[in-house]
Amino acid sequence: MLKRASKLPSLRLLLLVVNLIILAIPISLLYLFRIYENELIRQTESELISQAALVASMYQKQVLVLGGPNYGLTHWNAPFEPDSHLRLVPPKLDRSSSVIHPQPLTPSASSYDPDPIASQAAENLAPIINEATLTTLSTIYLLDFHGLIVSKGPGYGLSLERNEEVAKALEGQYHSLLRARQIESSSSLSSASRDTPFRVFAAMPVFNGQRLAGVVLLSRTPRELMKALYQERFNLALAGALVLTLMVSISLLASLLIISPVKRLAREARQVADDPSITLPDKAPWELVVVREVAELRSSVSFMAERLSRRSDYLKAFASGVSHEFKTPLTSIKGAMELLGEHGRDMDPNVFSKFSDNIRIDLERLERLVGRLLSLAKAEAIKPTGAEKTDAAGLVEALGKRLSANQGEFKVILNSNQPFDIAIDKDVLETVLINLFDNSRESGATEVKVTLQRNLDEACIEVEDNGPGLSAEAQEKIFTPFYTTRKNRGGTGLGLNLARTLLTPYQGKLDFVGPPAVFKITVPTTKG
Repeated sequence: MLKRASKLPSLRLLLLVVNLIILAIPISLLYLFRIYENELIRQTESELISQAALVASMYQKQVLVLGGPNYGLTHWNAPFEPDSHLRLVPPKLDRSSSVIHPQPLTPSASSYDPDPIASQAAENLAPIINEATLTTLSTIYLLDFHGLIVSKGPGYGLSLERNEEVAKALEGQYHSLLRARQIESSSSLSSASRDTPFRVFAAMPVFNGQRLAGVVLLSRTPRELMKALYQERFNLALAGALVLTLMVSISLLASLLIISPVKRLAREARQVADDPSITLPDKAPWELVVVREVAELRSSVSFMAERLSRRSDYLKAFASGVSHEFKTPLTSIKGAMELLGEHGRDMDPNVFSKFSDNIRIDLERLERLVGRLLSLAKAEAIKPTGAEKTDAAGLVEALGKRLSANQGEFKVILNSNQPFDIAIDKDVLETVLINLFDNSRESGATEVKVTLQRNLDEACIEVEDNGPGLSAEAQEKIFTPFYTTRKNRGGTGLGLNLARTLLTPYQGKLDFVGPPAVFKITVPTTKG
């Protein structure tokens, strides 16, 4: 289940995606507002270009009629070919990159007089321009080829050539820019007044063939962003509802993928606490996607439940065995003590001695049982450091010499005298081997053969004796706690169980691999 969980999306990734989406929503809105503001500016410039082109065309027709084809200044920078069919002027202003210039300079006096043909043309067009401005809300000035105002009204005959847009137009180039404007008072959102703090200025040169005939200067304030948004309030409300729906959907998705599975797992964990035999399913039928961490947590809880169930069964069996093993000698001791108490003074000395020996034997058995149980408790508390290293060959050789010296005929034969390092504590390995050697010796064996083998990152220690071997029943129950074939000789039935428990913290195993009596210890080799 853990391997499957590694292929699932992680909780960290899911939370990152959710947070990025939540972060992207306001950033996207801000970006869209900036784009929309730029669009308002470019929309205004596009409208001014269209109006300027129309006015410039009418202006050119007037001066052509009034001044003929040779009217104007010969210009080196005429932007269009005489026979060109397209005269495209794209908008170029951008709120983020265009500089907002100061307010336009006031018209100034000039050494030139207003051109009479341009003045007459402006006067002819004045009714049309005045009527159009009522709808377009643009300010329109007609200038002659020197940059002097020829539209009748304030500033007539004064020069605007000091302003950048006019100077560029006099050079034969269309030019537009943003200029700051002063706002005296704010108007309501529904008002037609515009409170934008800048104004779009566009200057379009007027050509009579290849000659500069004049300039059309227009200006207009673009719509304010807030007023434009107010006018689109119904669409914005719909967009807000969609964003809110998206946020709620993200929250529900996060709840579905994280919160609900965790809550369900908490409920199942409480059920497992009441009944460890419960098996947890991989996921609920309605869970289409499972987060990796939740799957790993579920797998861990399921594994823990399985371990608890096995542990509970083991403890029940172990408690029953302990109770039985203690009850037998205690009953025997109790019976003997009662007989001695009632008839001890009149009892035959030989009979009294026999009862006393029985009590001593039972007490020694109880003492051995308590000792084994304490050893088991200590074995289960072992915590390896990872730095353990033992030369198994050297240890077997040393144990063989010790047993030969103490037990006479009993021999330990090692098939190799080369160093054989394994990752286990020396005392632990020694206890396991002594248990196996003692079992072999007490079963009637006179010789034990120890074979050392290495397989990738595991080491195998095989112990085979020349004794009578084990019966079929003994082979099945040999690792069962308190099972022993030598109970009448003081066996506790905990030796092999203790050996297995000692090996477990080091990822080691002890198995019976075949008759007559062959045991195999498998432990990891040392790192490197």
